[in-house]
Amino acid sequence: MQLLVMSTYSTHLTRPKTILLIIVILAVLSIIIWQVTSDQKTNTPGTDNSPVVSLIEPRVIAVKAGSLLEKKFNISTVQKQQVSTPLLVVTGAVVARLPKGSGPTEDRWQFNSLDLSAAYADWLKAATEKEFNSKRLIKIRELTAAQYNSQRLAVDRLRKLVATGTEAIRDLTNAEARLLEVQLEGQKDVYEAETALTVATRTRAALERKLFQEGIDPLLLEHSNPGISLIMADVPELKISEVSVGQSCTARFYGLSDQSFSGKVRSLAPTLSPERHTLRVFFELNDQYDQFKPGMYAEIGLGTDPRPAILIPTDSVLHTQNSDYVLVKAGLGLWRITEVQVGESIDDNVEILKGLQGGEEIIGSGAILLKPMLVVALQNEATTNKDNTSTGVK
Repeated sequence: MQLLVMSTYSTHLTRPKTILLIIVILAVLSIIIWQVTSDQKTNTPGTDNSPVVSLIEPRVIAVKAGSLLEKKFNISTVQKQQVSTPLLVVTGAVVARLPKGSGPTEDRWQFNSLDLSAAYADWLKAATEKEFNSKRLIKIRELTAAQYNSQRLAVDRLRKLVATGTEAIRDLTNAEARLLEVQLEGQKDVYEAETALTVATRTRAALERKLFQEGIDPLLLEHSNPGISLIMADVPELKISEVSVGQSCTARFYGLSDQSFSGKVRSLAPTLSPERHTLRVFFELNDQYDQFKPGMYAEIGLGTDPRPAILIPTDSVLHTQNSDYVLVKAGLGLWRITEVQVGESIDDNVEILKGLQGGEEIIGSGAILLKPMLVVALQNEATTNKDNTSTGVK
């Protein structure tokens, strides 16, 4: 039939037109065959055309089961362990030491700077002035009360004598005037003494703040025993929740690198440094052998008391947007983006302070492969929250 058609056309068409027609017919046949083949592939049972990785919820990533990507994941179960490693490691310095001796305590303190030594001397002077003015105020109040009572008794006696006619009214009037004078003078003296005490108290408080700024807690200077050294370290604002008074710590001095010393957190500064946004923490170390010199630097490990801790592989943690995340199994092929707070690294693991309870399945090695999807999820969430805020939707 095809030969008949070709022969028929060949009798009516020139040779170039015949070639063009053949080309058109072959192109149409190719298109039809391609469409049929595509339909057959699409409708073939068992074929899965879903994406290998996708975001199915704001913080849930789906990974196709059995895919090459899934095979690259190393899944581990979160376990709790007993550890005594530091919660936080910071750099500190010896700011003062109190060696043993027989002289007055205030004369034996050694400091790491002249400014700190001068501030300590001024603070001691302010303490003396405050104590003096406090005692002076008490005595002035007692004197004022005694003078007033004495004059009041004299007035009462004159009133009785005037009533009996044995004393002149003029003497009573003078005594009453003197009573008012004593009262006013007493109030003035008390006011001046109170003002002096207030000034001394404020001066001492200002010098206490200066001591804090110079790197030492003044209360530790009052209550420390001989043979100790005081260490100061700055803790970042994001980590201050991990520090508390009484917490155990270890110190390893750069000049004594072969030794480790145990101590305690004695106090925390009342305010954060406005320039560096850090909190000053003060430690006390025993220095029975006079090993520590003011100005020496040390690496301080905070929080060394034995505690149950959650350790996960370092590769599990994905850092972005100033936060840390891990991928927790939420079902077959599903991984939930979970924010965590990390502590210090221990070998190839890192301690998780918040975000995990233990028993969860997480992605260890290979988690980095899903970081682009994690970033997209967080960006979408931020955009949604911004839109809701702008439209007033809660």
